[in-house]
Amino acid sequence: MNESFLHYVWRHRLFNPSNLQTTDGEKISIIHPGFAHQHAGPDFKQSVVKINDIMWAGDVEIHVKSSDWLKHHHQNDPKYNSVILHVVYEHDVELYKEEKRSFPTFVLGAHIPETLIRRYMELSTSKEELVCRRHIQELNPLTMTSFLSRVAIERLLSRQHHIFEVVSQCEDNWEEAFFRILAISFGFKTNEGAFDLLGRSIPFHYLSKHLTARTQIYALIFGQAGMLEEPCEDDYYLQLSSEYQYLRYKYKLTPIPKSCWNYLRLRPKNFPCIRLAEFSELLFRAPKLFNNLLEGISTQELLKVLSVTPDAYWQTHYHFGKCVKSSNLSVGKAAAFSIIINTLVPILFSYSVFHGDETMQNRAVSVLESVEFEENSITRIYREIGFPTGSALDSQAILQLKREYCSKKQCLKCSIGSFILRR
Repeated sequence: MNESFLHYVWRHRLFNPSNLQTTDGEKISIIHPGFAHQHAGPDFKQSVVKINDIMWAGDVEIHVKSSDWLKHHHQNDPKYNSVILHVVYEHDVELYKEEKRSFPTFVLGAHIPETLIRRYMELSTSKEELVCRRHIQELNPLTMTSFLSRVAIERLLSRQHHIFEVVSQCEDNWEEAFFRILAISFGFKTNEGAFDLLGRSIPFHYLSKHLTARTQIYALIFGQAGMLEEPCEDDYYLQLSSEYQYLRYKYKLTPIPKSCWNYLRLRPKNFPCIRLAEFSELLFRAPKLFNNLLEGISTQELLKVLSVTPDAYWQTHYHFGKCVKSSNLSVGKAAAFSIIINTLVPILFSYSVFHGDETMQNRAVSVLESVEFEENSITRIYREIGFPTGSALDSQAILQLKREYCSKKQCLKCSIGSFILRR
């Protein structure tokens, strides 16, 4: 037994309300259980309880055992002087307040239905990866849709913190922050760290002066990535290197070490030089991408913009000076969707929250609804047991559900877990 379950039972009044008494035999009526309190102090605030003929308003503290009050040293904490009732699963010791009168204690454990306890134990102790798999089909589709929408918003809000941090580092310059976060997205996990360093190494207001000159953009990006530091007898390399040396001196830039880039277990299409070329091409082809995003560019247009093909040189090279068989390289549909879902939508959502623009906030959610469901090892498991697969809103919700609820066994905070307990 744990306190989380007792909090859940108390908050939702999932106990037999008849014949309630304190451990001293006084009659109790729970008028209002109060509001869950997340900070230091009693568990529930503004509770209303009738004991015998006296109405009490104050706080409620919940423990598995009465002795936990002493174990947690509440007797020495003045924040607990407002407690009107001590709710426990098991009463194992008598308690007294400072004024030496008996402390009202109510044994909740005696009034919780056995079926509810059994179901909770099944959820909390099961070794199954998804203990709810047998009950998904029983859930009302509207309840499922509503819950997943809320969880998808939770995921956007969880990413908001990082985005606001970057914006703060950029002194509230959203274009600068957009450039940095967009750069990270081209790392696709393996090289996220290197792209992050790259984005930090070159102020966007320098780069923005050259967005109409393709060679200069490529030179700045590859130069700051540390890719133009070694000698190489290649005409294209020499062209970029010459351009970069001028810009490096002009802006007093320092490149990041080439050793930051990871090549291990990567397909050639994902090699750092290819991703850097794609990023450079996007900056050249869509210099106003951030403004386009704010103005409501459609998902189809975003896909078209993101599906860039790098400079012709990179159609026959994965590294400088090493020619390979010609291939048609461009940002694929899956990669473009990933950038939209994991970068552009969170930025748009965070920007709308930052500026209090509810219309733009709804538009960010609509973009997720217009993008295809993401297929991966996690979403596939949930799809197979009956979860909705209509759009990226569903897959984002599933990923959040897996990380924050299922993996942490937070069934009591999950609408599906609540349904199983209370069905």
